[in-house]
Order: sequence, then structure tokens, then C-alpha cells
Amino acid sequence: MPFIVGRFGRPTAWVGSPRRWVAGPRVARPTTARLRVTVDTASCVGHDDAVADLDDLLTSADASSIVARLRAGEVSSVEVLDAQLDRLDRFGGAVNAVIALDADRARAAATAADDARTAGQELGPLAGLPITLKDVFETEGLVTCAGSPALAEHVPADDADASAALKNDGAIVYGKTNVPLLAGDHQTINDVHGLTRNPWDPERTSGGSSGGAAVALACGFTTIEVGSDIGGSIREPSHFNGVYGLKPTQGLLSLRGHIPPMPGSLAPGDLGVVGPMGRSIADLGLVLDSLLGIGAFGGVPGASLPSVEGPIDLGGLRVALWHDQPDLAPVAGGVAEVARSVAAAVDSAGGSVSDARPSIEAASLHETYLALLTAAIGAGFPPKLFDRMVAQVDAGDAPSHVRTSVARFKDWARADEARHQAIAAWHTLFETVDVVIAPVAPTVAFPHNTETSYWDRTTEVDGDTRAYTELLFWAGLPTMPGLPSLVIPAGEVGGLPCGVQLIGPKWSERRLLAIGAALDAAIGRGFVPPPLVTGS
Repeated sequence: MPFIVGRFGRPTAWVGSPRRWVAGPRVARPTTARLRVTVDTASCVGHDDAVADLDDLLTSADASSIVARLRAGEVSSVEVLDAQLDRLDRFGGAVNAVIALDADRARAAATAADDARTAGQELGPLAGLPITLKDVFETEGLVTCAGSPALAEHVPADDADASAALKNDGAIVYGKTNVPLLAGDHQTINDVHGLTRNPWDPERTSGGSSGGAAVALACGFTTIEVGSDIGGSIREPSHFNGVYGLKPTQGLLSLRGHIPPMPGSLAPGDLGVVGPMGRSIADLGLVLDSLLGIGAFGGVPGASLPSVEGPIDLGGLRVALWHDQPDLAPVAGGVAEVARSVAAAVDSAGGSVSDARPSIEAASLHETYLALLTAAIGAGFPPKLFDRMVAQVDAGDAPSHVRTSVARFKDWARADEARHQAIAAWHTLFETVDVVIAPVAPTVAFPHNTETSYWDRTTEVDGDTRAYTELLFWAGLPTMPGLPSLVIPAGEVGGLPCGVQLIGPKWSERRLLAIGAALDAAIGRGFVPPPLVTGS
């Protein structure tokens, strides 16, 4: 979610005044008070060499290659875990991405996985891979607070569906990654754990709300993650940190156990989705397959995603390039050029590139998105705050985002009809194009900007001061009609990573990943580790 509304509907990044931010992670978990970990290696013959080799691997390798090594017995789960904890010990304080640990239970689970592997037992697709998980997914026995002081001591008794699906497939969750308050900002900062920094430039944002997840991936604290997205929360952090992310079709994957809404809620909120993050297209496919294992398609029996036969030939691909929107959300020249370069790769291969758009004006699409987004968020406000906002609307002095946050059902139904008109328009567009290439955000990662309220903030786009809320335009394009969107790293602008989003028709996740793989190969960039961990 992109914002929290404060007293009397005044939009603010935080409810209450910020506490002192800590330079490194503050840990809130039942049995430990420090994030720093000492690895007991006294009884591990060759352990130091193994960790050193794995450290090199964790700098740049994807999860798929590490899983292959685990299956082949070339490395052990304990060795991977210890190498990740060692990296966290060295680099974690500089970025504050991992904010809670369950190292003891994780090591016990890793040992059990290694023993089972030695005994020839099947471990599942993730084969005892240690991972971190975004701190909005309830994780049994490990504090899950979603950046909220009110939930700082919340230790779930059960796993969210996403957490359970990964564990069922052999993943070992050893830590949680930072988020903004209730996953509600394009930057990652909260009163419980503080500010998460970008490993490409610590003075710049990691993005949000999956900022901690994206930074942990970039730094090798983990090799897969799961994000959630309603306002760009998978896509923007992926773009800002140079990793991969997939926002799936709305309704594909289960949100049960995601915070918000509050613990114990069962109804999924509107617009939001759960999706994989990783260091390669293959990693996204690996995690997507796991997440499909519990609660997918709302529990419809036998439902599955369409398969894809063979690799994608770019020469037969039909692409629409939507690289700028000057009237609503102008894009920095360097970012637009990266999007154009991806389209140029299709053109060079013999594919077709057009400027096709849905038949509905961009301003109307965005208006519908904001109406649905604010209504979805407003539904979760505490009753007293909601009532104050209603009174403000009735008094006639409420800004538009407050009015739509407390929309009456008739007004919401009007926006929902506009959404379904948009769904039809996008469906028609995808009869003539296979994928839309668009920016993820107007700029690359921008300097930290957390001192003012969400709606009062601004950003700089090629020297022009623009509204912070324009970040929502590019996030909303696929979100409002419920379309999947894949982010791949595609270049650099000013020494910072720059991605593009590939928007496809509903339920086209597997084809979208295949298109992403073909473009990934044509671009030739892939995952590039950040200067923090390479020393460059």
C-alpha cells in the first residue's frame, strides 16, 4: 500500500512522531536481542573454505544454481546458511535489510535437510535452501510486525500460505526483511526497525514496500524472496536494486496470512497480490511454482496456468512501447531510454514495435486506479479515524484521496465498473500485441525523502520537481486491471540499476517469464551485484 492517513485524514507517512532511527538492524524476536551472529565452526572440517567459496557464489549466483549444488551434494544447507549469516554480519549494518532472525531453528532445519539428503530422501524443489521472507507474511514462531509498533511482539502461531508453501517445498526461513509501516510507502522505514538503505548508494532509497527483500537479494543475504504489491511494492524495489520481480495476475496466489489486514483476517483486499522476487527469471519460476502449491486461484479445483512450449522467438514478438506519459508522470530521459533499448532489441530481432495503447485515456485509467486503491486502503482504517474522515468529507473540505478512501458503495461500484471497462480495453489491446514494455517508475532510486507526509513529498525528474504520487501512475497501469507485470534489470542510469516492466494479459505468467528470459538474453545484463558487496 502506498500511504497511511493520519489524524483527521491528514496524509502522513507515519502515525505519531518518528522514533530515533538506528544505524543497524534492531531485532524483535522471542529468543534473541542482537542480529550479529557468531557461527560455531569448531567441529566443521573444511568449513572456512566452504564458506569462503559460498561467499563468492552468493555474491552473484541465483537460487537455481545453488539449489542444483545442494541437490548434487556439492554444498550443504548448513554451509549456505552460515555463509549467508556471515555476509549479513559483514554487510547487514550498512543497509538494515534483515531485521529479525531465527538462526537456531534454521540451523536445526538445515542440519535435518542435510541428513535427509545424505540418506537419499527427497527434499522438495527448494532442497533445503535457506531464505529470508518479507516481514508482512506471518511466519510461525518468528516475530512478524509489518513495521507496526502495535505488532512489535506479534509471534504468529501459524504460517501464512506463502510461508507454508515455501517451507513445504524445502525452504528454510532464517530471517525477515524490513518494510515500511504496514507496507505503506515507496520507501522502507518504520518506527520499529528503522531505515533500509540501497546497496548501490546508501543515501538513496531501497524502494518499498519490499525494500528489505530486494536489498537482501542484491546483497546475497538470500537468493529468493516473496513480495507483495498493490502500488509497485514488488516492482519498484526490484527496479531500484537491480533484481527481478513478478507481480502476478490478481487472484492467482493466496494472500492469507499477509499483514495488512490485521492478523486473523481471511478476506483478501482489493488489488493486492503476492509474487516472487529473485536474481533470475529461473528463480521467479521456481518460487512461483512453490507459491502455486497452497491456495492458488482461490482454491478452484484443477486450475492451472497455461503452459509455454519452448523458448520465445523475439522475431515473432509483438511489442507495445509505453515509455513516457508527460501529462501525468513524466519519465527521466535515461529511464525512458532504457525502455526504448529493450524495445529496440525486439526490433533488431525482427519483431514488431508499436505505440499501441488501451482505448481508454491514460488519465481515466489512473483516476480509476486511485479511486480503487484509496478505497481498498481506507477499508482497513480504524473506526474512529474512518469516522473522522467521513465527517471531513461531509463538511466539504476533504481532499480527493480522503473522499475516495471513505467512498460509499455506489461510488465504489462506479469505479469498479470503470475497472471492468479497462479490463476489456486491455484485453482488446492484447489481441494485437503480446507484451507492453513500460518504465517501473519515473526515475531510478532517489535520495531518502521521509521527513514530510506522503502527499506532500516531491521527487526530481531531470531537474523538474514532481509530485511523489506520480510513482503510482506506472505502478497502477497493470494493477488496476489485475494484469501480471514482470520487472527485469535492463541497464544503468547514473551508475544506478534501471529495470523495465513487461505487462502481459491475465494468466500469462509463464509466457511472460519466457518473454522475459528471451529479452534478458538479448539485453545481456542479468543480475549485477551492488558495490557494497563487490567493493567496487
